[in-house]
Amino acid sequence: MHKTPPASPAPLWSIGTPGRGPHQFSGAWSAKDGNALTFEVGVHEPARDWPAFHPGPLDAHGGWRGHRIDIDFTVPEATAAGSSEGAGNERPPDGYLLELFLFASHGPCPDLAIELDGRHRGGFRPKVVREDRAEVWGQSPINGHARVEVPLPAAWLAAGRHRLSITTAVPDGLDDQGPPAEERRPYHEQYGHWFGSGLTWDCLRLTPAEAPPTTASAELRATPFYVAEDGASHELLELTVALAPGRPAPAAAEVRVGPHTRHLPLPAVGTPDEPGARDFGQLHLRFPIPEFAEDGGPVSAEVRLDDGEPFVNELTPARKWTLHLIPHVHLDIGFTDYQGKVIELHNRNLDRALAINERDPDFAYSVDGAVVISEYLASRNTERAERVLAALREGRMAVNAFHSLFLSGLASLEECYRAATTAARLRAEHDVPVRHANLTDVPSYSAALPGILAELGLDGFVGIMNHGRGSNADSDLLHLQSPFLWEGTDGTRVLTHFADSYSQLRFMAADPQTLAGGAQAFDRYLARYERPDYLPHDLALIGTHADNEDLADGDHGFVERWNAAYEWPRLVVSTLPDYLDAVRPLADRLPVHRGDGGSYWEDGAGTAATLTAEHRTTQSLLPAAEALSALVARVGPGLAPRVDSLDAAWDNALYGAEHTFTWSHANAHPEGEQGHDQLDWKRTRVHQAHRAALDEIRRALSQLGDLVSTQGPSLLVGNPGPRATAGEVVVELPRDSVVFGPEGPLAAEVLATHSKGLRRLRLSVPEVPAFGWRVLSLTGPTAEVGPGGAQQAAGETSLPVVEEPFEALPERLDTPRWQLTFDQHTGLVRGLTHRATGRPVLGPDSDWRLGQLLYAADGPDHLTRGDADGPYAHDHDHDHGHHHGPDPALTTPRPTAAGPTTLGDRMPPAPPPALAVTPATMRPVGVRRTHDGHRLRWVGSAPSVPAVTLDILLRDEDDRVEVTVSLEKEAVLAKESVYVAFPFAAERPTVHYDRQQGWINPAIDHTPGACYEWLTTQYGVAVTDGGPNGPGVVWSSADVPLFAVGDIVRGTWPTRFEPASGTLLSWVMNNYWPTNTPPSQDGSLTLRYAFTPVASFDPARATAFGQGLRHGLLASEITRLDRHAHGPAQLPTTGTLFDLPLPDGIHATVAASRTREGLLLRVQELTGQEREITLPRPTGTTSALRCTADERPLETLPLTENGGFTLPLRPFGVATVLLTEG
Repeated sequence: MHKTPPASPAPLWSIGTPGRGPHQFSGAWSAKDGNALTFEVGVHEPARDWPAFHPGPLDAHGGWRGHRIDIDFTVPEATAAGSSEGAGNERPPDGYLLELFLFASHGPCPDLAIELDGRHRGGFRPKVVREDRAEVWGQSPINGHARVEVPLPAAWLAAGRHRLSITTAVPDGLDDQGPPAEERRPYHEQYGHWFGSGLTWDCLRLTPAEAPPTTASAELRATPFYVAEDGASHELLELTVALAPGRPAPAAAEVRVGPHTRHLPLPAVGTPDEPGARDFGQLHLRFPIPEFAEDGGPVSAEVRLDDGEPFVNELTPARKWTLHLIPHVHLDIGFTDYQGKVIELHNRNLDRALAINERDPDFAYSVDGAVVISEYLASRNTERAERVLAALREGRMAVNAFHSLFLSGLASLEECYRAATTAARLRAEHDVPVRHANLTDVPSYSAALPGILAELGLDGFVGIMNHGRGSNADSDLLHLQSPFLWEGTDGTRVLTHFADSYSQLRFMAADPQTLAGGAQAFDRYLARYERPDYLPHDLALIGTHADNEDLADGDHGFVERWNAAYEWPRLVVSTLPDYLDAVRPLADRLPVHRGDGGSYWEDGAGTAATLTAEHRTTQSLLPAAEALSALVARVGPGLAPRVDSLDAAWDNALYGAEHTFTWSHANAHPEGEQGHDQLDWKRTRVHQAHRAALDEIRRALSQLGDLVSTQGPSLLVGNPGPRATAGEVVVELPRDSVVFGPEGPLAAEVLATHSKGLRRLRLSVPEVPAFGWRVLSLTGPTAEVGPGGAQQAAGETSLPVVEEPFEALPERLDTPRWQLTFDQHTGLVRGLTHRATGRPVLGPDSDWRLGQLLYAADGPDHLTRGDADGPYAHDHDHDHGHHHGPDPALTTPRPTAAGPTTLGDRMPPAPPPALAVTPATMRPVGVRRTHDGHRLRWVGSAPSVPAVTLDILLRDEDDRVEVTVSLEKEAVLAKESVYVAFPFAAERPTVHYDRQQGWINPAIDHTPGACYEWLTTQYGVAVTDGGPNGPGVVWSSADVPLFAVGDIVRGTWPTRFEPASGTLLSWVMNNYWPTNTPPSQDGSLTLRYAFTPVASFDPARATAFGQGLRHGLLASEITRLDRHAHGPAQLPTTGTLFDLPLPDGIHATVAASRTREGLLLRVQELTGQEREITLPRPTGTTSALRCTADERPLETLPLTENGGFTLPLRPFGVATVLLTEG
């Protein structure tokens, strides 16, 4: 490396500044410029005239030719050394250094042919560096960055005008010629340069430097390529000769490797005036040599240029790799087009795959979601269907066990199991093997997945990531370790491969593929895995196509052409399970990986908050519907649960967690109809699931209401959960209705009074048995509300619930369990002290108050997604001098709408966002006494949130604090976020959040590259002080899963979890995504939260607390229209439908079996301890069969002497048992 002389630190010129990335420049190469353009230093502006992307000759969209940039500049007259007026312009005594800072951003990185003044020519190959993902822009596994150094003699740069030309070239080329004509196949115009070949500029500069080298040097390396010669395998070695600028070039090289010697004539470099002559730069030669190390170990090698001294190094032969090329089209349900069209396109791709397979029997295809097979069978005739089923049985196709591709942190445990139902039907009804699961596009995965997959009977998983807006500097590490055994939160292990992207063949070798592009790509790709600690000789190359693309639009002959040219690496066409089978024999020697990936992309839930809230509610209602409908059918003669309706509801609910939200162009075209239509499709599916769950709950409670004993109109309360529960229900009843429990009228709080006397009540209900019911009598007005409103029934006694008024907030409020102080400016709760322990729950130094709504605006109001004007729109700094200290262009915040910021993605480099946080302006309504505590209320507004209501409920007999925020949101296109603050006290916060199984401490349980800035919860978050054994709180959010800790989301992409405080911020809404999400959102939203103080973190109790908020009692009226005859009936006024006492720390759900008569029981361990429990066999069941989550039998559980059965459980593990009847 050539150093810049200390006396002349300033460059002669600089185009861009190192580290600021391509946003300094104008973007793509202009079509009007053809393949050449001119840039004059001091006249042209980089932001306007320099293209960020420079296509190479393997870039089809660029015309299959290199592209040249001519840089015109002036070298000033030399001045006397030490002259003050000439400071900075002294003529360097020896030479210059041309430095080219670039990203290898697209496919095979081209060579650079550099020419000075039409006389001096040389070729350079960027040496791409990728030590971590901080150096990477783009999605390709071979992307990285490079710094090309070109030493130039001072004599070549006399005072005056000069032209420096840079042309992208094929390997070792000096012109703009592309690949052979026969390899120039038609390309996909719709992708432009996306799957092309080229580089992206960061900076170019010419700097005074030391004299260039005076002698040539050589370097020898082994490549991963083998060819067959004379019936034997030969490895290709690559010799690089660095020429000394302006010096005679060597004519030959002698290479000795072990026992083998090769004499290599070097290309004639010619004289400067000869066409094609080169007098500086690098020469690259690849040549075959017989295998030189029988044991695969290193051998000594030397290179001698002409008669010079030898260059000595060690060579280790590359292993003989098998690359498993996995044809695959990614399934986005929507995004590129309307959902109906997308599904039909994937249907056609099955036909396309069969047609390709007929032409090429070695072809195989991996189907990205089981829904594709299901939709195909429903829309094709028997003959077509059977052809696809036969291909699946024979392994020519493979299908994902999952219905579609979901965000694993948003899906519930039961949704994850139900996601495999479609594939389970294919297995059961059509004998289709289902051997793996994959999640594509999503860049992070819940650590519960291995346990979920194991319970589904699957032992192979492929995570095919998209790191756009989903990575940090460490995100490469998992890819470099793959495959491995992924150990889940319950200790189960699943063979796993994490791929860096899909469309890998295109991203690496460009599209259409060429042999030259493949050679460059595979060389770099395999180099990342050619390590002593990497065991396999098989490596996956996942994806030949992109999102929702016609499978026929591709080059299916590349494998044959490649294998004809190279013996190794060998390309084989495989399915995802084929690849897993190839590495499975190494399973007991593979590394074991533990950890959670955090919640990348799950921030999409905040872009459609009302949809997310309905999905969260549906996640709670569907298990209740399953339990009630199955259990009532056991006691009601002739009743049967509507499993078809429930199965359809589960399929629809899955779309709530599916990773596609709406049209890919919704943000670019916010008024576009397709964006609204796609979102409506998704919202409709979730709403249908919600309605179906409510219908089946109401159906079951109506059936139960006909079986229980009543004295007249009643309120029937059902408990679909496994624990006896005293809780509350919210009901609407006429003004003077009274609800009676076993000991008299039940207390209630009036939440709202509607017209004509109808009131909404929060009613406290006595204990309801597990999986049971309780009948509460109704007296007062008729339960029915007719056209004339609620009517008083003659002769009935009224015992009305009193509606208490709100009174002014005192300076301090003492309740039986809490002491509260209030902020003098906002009236909100500033201090909250738990009286039993004396411990303050809220941090005294927080700027935010309990339950306070925060509105974060990204820049001025006038800047929206469609507005690129304004004072921030062109804030490029094009100073060509040196900067000292932090780069102001990358540290000065700016609104994202005015240009890229770190809020959009971690790469390429960009400034942080200019976030302004505005707390809602609130005023206190007051405090009122309720039958069970105190309710405090405030109302107010915030930008684009014209109405906010905050309620805090403090109970007399329970430490639980309930916070409810109701808001009205207006649609705006400005970049924005909405949060609700919970400023919990913790000097050294330790955080745990739950997954479907188990709890995660992000400081220690996250994988390298995981998301730390925002997270998602199923049921709860625990914040303790000084470790898990310290005091703290358990917090739960019923309606929105996203939260941040310590601060709002600012786009910092951290690599560690180091919260500044114990503040939890419920991240309700955002619209930061550039694609796939709604450009704005509006509507009414109610957010329910609860928290309670704890002495230490207890996972079982924390889970139970969150379940108490999200799952509860269900109520249904038994009206006079429902039932004419009252009195004793088949069932008493209270009881259980399923007598299953559970040990502490155990949770259970129940549903109707889909495969035979009986009940499906799921038992979950919550404490984190390995346990063996004994459960009684419920009345009416005859046997207990341990089965997979999708009901495939595993073993019959022996019954104990008492008729029960014993069930071993892993820590946080789940076991599924089929209880058969008859």
